[in-house]
Amino acid sequence: MKSIFFAIGMAIVATVAAIAAGSAIWLFWDVLKGTDLDAFRSIVGAFAGAFFAYLFVRFGDALKKVYDRKETNHTALVKLQHYFNDCLNTTGDNVFIVKNCVDCFTDERLTSAEVPIYMNNFQQYFINRDVVTQLTNVDFLNEVYSLNMSLHKMNDSLATIDRSYSQLRESYLAKNIDVGTYKTNAQKYRNRCVEINSFLLQTKDDLTRLFAVANLLLQDPPFLVRIIRALVRTTYPKNFSIRLQVEKERVTTEIDAFAKASAEKIRATQRK
Repeated sequence: MKSIFFAIGMAIVATVAAIAAGSAIWLFWDVLKGTDLDAFRSIVGAFAGAFFAYLFVRFGDALKKVYDRKETNHTALVKLQHYFNDCLNTTGDNVFIVKNCVDCFTDERLTSAEVPIYMNNFQQYFINRDVVTQLTNVDFLNEVYSLNMSLHKMNDSLATIDRSYSQLRESYLAKNIDVGTYKTNAQKYRNRCVEINSFLLQTKDDLTRLFAVANLLLQDPPFLVRIIRALVRTTYPKNFSIRLQVEKERVTTEIDAFAKASAEKIRATQRK
């Protein structure tokens, strides 16, 4: 059905184009048959001027759209760098929580008279879905989309693990379950954290790879971005480390002086 409608549409467009072309040819032939060559030259000149002006306008508009799309893609890549960095930080926090959980619920503590209670919760990933549509590289777009889907599933899994232990902890503190039941389920909670750790490490590898891909794609910036980079300093100047050390010592001295003055003011107030 779609092929039929497409064929009908193409036939209509071809018919309109044929009518327009035939009318233009008839007009030029009718003028050419006349004896007024100056009128013919005027018509041809006006037509050529309008035609080429239209072509230049459309060509310029097309180039502007291409450049705007490339600039939007460049901005999206910069945003994705920050996005990947935030996700890497969240992954690092969650890996630490897993390690902390394993240290809390060791077999020695679970088999002893001690009853360990764990209070940390996993960090949820912020998922940026809007920036994906601004990319022009289809391969990279698909990889970022897949990452977002993986992070969404990871958030669900982390929330489920947190919720299960939270209910267990509240039940034990409310004395609705005994110590043996609590420790048995706490061990299961620890095992689930160990299982999710492998997925967290895989997520870290995926984020690192995508961060590297974004860095490579950013090596072809738009023309105006290159000009801005050439005119505006984007890196530390020479001998910056030496100047930084001097400035750091000056700031440290000012902070210490302010702290001493504040402490003296507090002591004076206390003596009064």
